[in-house]
Amino acid sequence: MFRRSLALLGLGLACALPVHAATLSGSVSSEQGAPVALAQVSLSNLELGRTTTVYADAEGRYRLDGLLPGHYRFRARRLGFGTIEESGIELAEDSALERSVTLKPLPKSLWIHDLPASDWYAGAQFSSPALSAQFAIQCLMCHQQGSSTTRILRSEQDWHGIFDMMAEFGAVMTQQLYDEAPAVLNAAWDWNTRALDSFPDNPAVLDPAGAAVVIDEWDVGEQTSFLHDGVLGKDGRLYAVDWIGDKLYRLDPRTNETTAWDVPVNGDLREGGILGILAERGRRYTHHTPTVAPHSIQVAPDGKLWMTLSVGKGLASFDPVTEQFRTFDHPDRVKYPHTLRFDREGNIWYTASMTNHVVRFDTATESFEVFDLPTRNWSQWLMARAMGAIVWAANTFKVKGQSVVADPEINPVPYGIDVAPDGRVWFSQFNNSRLGVITPATGAIEMIDTPFPAPRRFRIDSRGVLWVPSYHEGKFFRFDPATRDFREYALPTGRGDMVYALAIDARDDSIWLCGTNSDTLIHFDPRAETFSTYLLPSRVSFTRELEVDAQGSVWTTTSNLPYYQMEGGQGKVIRLGFR
Repeated sequence: MFRRSLALLGLGLACALPVHAATLSGSVSSEQGAPVALAQVSLSNLELGRTTTVYADAEGRYRLDGLLPGHYRFRARRLGFGTIEESGIELAEDSALERSVTLKPLPKSLWIHDLPASDWYAGAQFSSPALSAQFAIQCLMCHQQGSSTTRILRSEQDWHGIFDMMAEFGAVMTQQLYDEAPAVLNAAWDWNTRALDSFPDNPAVLDPAGAAVVIDEWDVGEQTSFLHDGVLGKDGRLYAVDWIGDKLYRLDPRTNETTAWDVPVNGDLREGGILGILAERGRRYTHHTPTVAPHSIQVAPDGKLWMTLSVGKGLASFDPVTEQFRTFDHPDRVKYPHTLRFDREGNIWYTASMTNHVVRFDTATESFEVFDLPTRNWSQWLMARAMGAIVWAANTFKVKGQSVVADPEINPVPYGIDVAPDGRVWFSQFNNSRLGVITPATGAIEMIDTPFPAPRRFRIDSRGVLWVPSYHEGKFFRFDPATRDFREYALPTGRGDMVYALAIDARDDSIWLCGTNSDTLIHFDPRAETFSTYLLPSRVSFTRELEVDAQGSVWTTTSNLPYYQMEGGQGKVIRLGFR
């Protein structure tokens, strides 16, 4: 069953007809008449829910081409200046409008509040790197400290109430972090006592490279939608899964048409799926609990879409031609299917984060093979195998969890996964600070400790080299399986940034990273070892999976939880392209 967005459908079909596009151009200057380079100029089509943004060049000039007729909202902003917004702009066919604006400089004491969360979080000074990593892993895994609802001063009691609530989301911490974090966060968020020189005068997110790109954002889904992952289909349309809403969305960027389907429930599942009360993540914010919670989505060699059902029973496929779903139940002992990838034979490999498994699904025989992953100790081994009993007990006795535990790493949490050119399957253990590799022919598993915490969603380039983000202190690493050497790279956006995931441009093996805590997309050239940073137009843009298309454009979705912290309070599909 599917549901169409009628307003967008009608406009989308109209846009598919021959029309004469409009143009908006102009300049951005300061009150002193100087050009304001790298000002972001955004034009939002109110009917289509699509915003197009360009950066002003070194002379302060900008130009937006190819605009469809309609009603628009204009915005010009740059860090260090006040923002100008104007509504009620109407563009007709063949129109060429000009808007030149003057931005008022702001004192640093004011404009620091517009900085990304990364520049604020860099001031959170924990007593040890281990506690800092623990906070990043447990407390920043789904959202930034990026808005007025999070970056405020609280009493110790109120902070502890927040931590206790986060336990319902699965975030846990040691007693030491529980006691220390309130004072650390208050010191970082207090702009009255924090020194102004602890903030950058020239923010790294303002990179001259931005003048070369055009960024499109589409509002996709309902306001409460949680667009966890997106992927480009072979039909050129973007497909995104809504974890909260149990939906699959499709955006056609050529027509701006959006279509939504309900992801089917496998079996007799009710709200919360196989996890029940443990799946009520976000209910306080969305007043909804998912039943299957589609999580990761990928395109099969035959063009079908496959997704993990994280609180469902395994996998679902979707045929974009027939618009039909199928579901596939994996063994009951496997819980929380996470990230999936395809091997050369078209079979699926995916991680199961709650029960410390990697699973292989043979798409020809529709059979599952479960790999029990190694653990560091007996407590981790017992935890992984006791998950069924834990879920039963939580639902029987209505226990939602507690925030303070003796060992936050007791669950290894298999996370990212990818298939190397030689056919071996690599995975990461997020909590365990480990990489692992499976040799499919023998079933042998080897584990490798990482010299950094929190390896998250990594990818493997055409030479078999792993590029691994560390969700801590703005770093990522190159790992060569042949030499077993790790090489560290620091993001230009600083230690307060986080990399959730990265993607590899198949054309040249260059790397794209999501600055998940800095509202950026970042390009890294591994040959020249140079970075280009692109600040996204919407603040509090928590990004996850990235994909690079054949033209070199980068696609992602925003999925901050809770949703209302995002600017505009709406999940988006984003495309960063080059002029």
